Amino acid sequence: MAAACLSGTGTALAADWSASGFIRQEVAVKTSGDSNINNQQGNTYNGVTVANTGLFGGNITRPDSHTKDNTFNLFQTRFELNVDGRLSDNWSAHFKLRGIADEIGRVEDAFDNRNTFEQEFYATTKATPLEANGKDWMLDLPVAYADYSSGPLWLRFGNQQIAWGEALFFRVADVPNGLDLRRHSVLGVAAEEYSDSRVPSLGIRGSYRVTDDWEVEGFAQKFQASVVPGANSPYNPIPAQFTIQERPGFDDARNKWNFGARLKGKVGDFDVHAFAVRRNNPDGVYKWTLANGAGTLAGSAFQGGTNTGVFSAAEWYSYAAATRLDGLGALETALNEFPGTVGLGANAVAAGCGAPSSAVGAIRVDKASGGCILDTFFTTGSLRGHLVREFPRETVLGFGINHVFEGEPDSLMDQLIGRFELSYTPNKKFTNPTLSRHYIEKDETQFAFIAEKYHKFSNSVPATYMVAQWLHKSASDLFGRSLVGVNNVAGERPNGQSGGFNAVAFALQQPSPTLAWRFDMTVLTDLKGGWLFQPGVKWKPNQDFQLDVYANVLKSYGAQDNRNFAQGLEYANEVFARATISF
Repeated sequence: MAAACLSGTGTALAADWSASGFIRQEVAVKTSGDSNINNQQGNTYNGVTVANTGLFGGNITRPDSHTKDNTFNLFQTRFELNVDGRLSDNWSAHFKLRGIADEIGRVEDAFDNRNTFEQEFYATTKATPLEANGKDWMLDLPVAYADYSSGPLWLRFGNQQIAWGEALFFRVADVPNGLDLRRHSVLGVAAEEYSDSRVPSLGIRGSYRVTDDWEVEGFAQKFQASVVPGANSPYNPIPAQFTIQERPGFDDARNKWNFGARLKGKVGDFDVHAFAVRRNNPDGVYKWTLANGAGTLAGSAFQGGTNTGVFSAAEWYSYAAATRLDGLGALETALNEFPGTVGLGANAVAAGCGAPSSAVGAIRVDKASGGCILDTFFTTGSLRGHLVREFPRETVLGFGINHVFEGEPDSLMDQLIGRFELSYTPNKKFTNPTLSRHYIEKDETQFAFIAEKYHKFSNSVPATYMVAQWLHKSASDLFGRSLVGVNNVAGERPNGQSGGFNAVAFALQQPSPTLAWRFDMTVLTDLKGGWLFQPGVKWKPNQDFQLDVYANVLKSYGAQDNRNFAQGLEYANEVFARATISF
C-alpha cells in the first residue's frame, strides 16, 4: 500500500514509507431531558416572565429563543490518514491528516445556530495555524514532524503533541499542551487520557540518554491556546449571553514560546522524574472588557440591542451562580471599573436602588439593590456582556515517583504499580468570580496517588486491568475554576471551598478470552455529590473494523448549590458510539 499511496517516489524510497488510516462515524444520543443552559435554545428563562425589581416596576419577559430539545449531542464523520516514512538511518517523517464533518445540523435543527469549529485565533476562523475550517467542518495536520536519532540523542521538529503524566481526568504533569475541546469536550473515553484533545504546537523536542538509567528531555514550543466549544454548540461551556473577545488576549501571547525540561531516571527500585515548564497558561483567565459592535454602551462592558443577552436580574443571578461567578461582585466590577457604567450605576443608586460604600465611593450592592440596578438597565432591553481571555505567564514545577511492589504470587499486591505525581505553580492566576481585572492569584498544588494492576482472577479469561486514584488540587476545581466561586447560590456571594478539591477515580478493563471484546468501567466522584460513571464496551472482530459503545452518566446529589463538578453537566448524559473502518 505504501508504494501505491506514494507513487512516483521511486522503488527504493517507496519501500520505506507506509500509510494507514480510518473512517469513523461518531454519534452521541442524549439520555436525559436536560438541555445545555449555556445555549440560547436551552436558556432556562426563554419565554419566562419575572417581576421587574427596578425603579420602573412591571414585569420582564425574556423572548422564547426558539427553545428546542435535541436528541443528539454528537453526530460527526471523521477520517484520518497517517503517513510515516524512513528517510535515512537517522531521519524519519510522520504526518497525520484529520478531517471532521459535524453533521448534527443535518439530522436535527436544535443546533442550527451553532459554531462548532471556527475560532478567531488565526485568520479570523482558525484555532491552529495548520487548520482549515468552517462552522461545521475542520481539516488539520495535528502531526507533521521529522524525527532524528543518533545513539543516545533523539530530536523531533515540527507540529506535535507532548503527553506527560499518567493521571486520569487530572493533568498533573501533562502541562506542555493545552486541550482542543471542540469535538467531544472532556467527555470522550476517559482511559484514552485526552489523546485526541491535546492542541498540537510547532516546536522542537529532544532527549539525551546520559546513562542506561538517566535521561534528560526538553522542549520549546510556540504558544497555542486551549480551544473551547463554540457558541450554541452541544457542549458549549460559556453562556451565550457573553461575547468572548479571544483575539486581543491571544495576540498578546501568540508569538511567545513555552519551554520545558524533564529529568528521568532510577533510584534503587524507584523510577523518578522531575520537570520544570515556563509557559503561557493555555487555558487562560477571563475578565470584563470594553464591549464592541453595534449597540455598544460607550465605555462599558455591555452591548445592547442584540436580543441575545441577559434580560433580567433573575437571569443574571442564576447564570452567575451556575458558572461559579459572583453575581453581585460581577455587577460591582462592571459598574466600578468602567467609566461608561459608573454614571449609570450612580444614577440608579441616587434614584433609590442602594447606597455607595462610604469608604471608597465604589458602589456596593446586595441582592435587592443589585437587582434594582440591573432591572432598571433591562427596562430598555437586554445587555450582552463582553469578556476577554488572557494567557498569563507562569512556571510549573513538579516531580513523580513510580514503584512496582512485590507480594505473594498472584496476590493483588504482587506487581502492583504505585505512582505519585505532583505539580506546583506559584502565583497562578485564576479568573476572579467578580470578573475583575484584578485576577485571583494563589499558589496551586496538584497531586495524584495512582495504583494500577493487571490481575488474573481466573485462568479462563485474560488479566483485568485496574487503576485507582486520589486526586487533589489546592486552589481550583476539576475544570480549573477558582474554589472561591464554588458553593454558590443565585443572588448571594459564593461561599467558596476550603481544603482544596479532592476526587477519587476508579477504572477497570476486562478483555474477553478471544480478545474480540473489551469491557470498561470508569467512575469519578469529587466527594461533594458529583459523580461520573462511564461504562463501555469495545468490539473488534477483525483488524479492519471496531465498534465502541460508551455511556456518560453524570449525577449531582445533595444540595444544588453549585458545589460539585456534575451540577450543570447533566445535559451531557448520553450514550455514544464510534464505528471505525481502518485501512
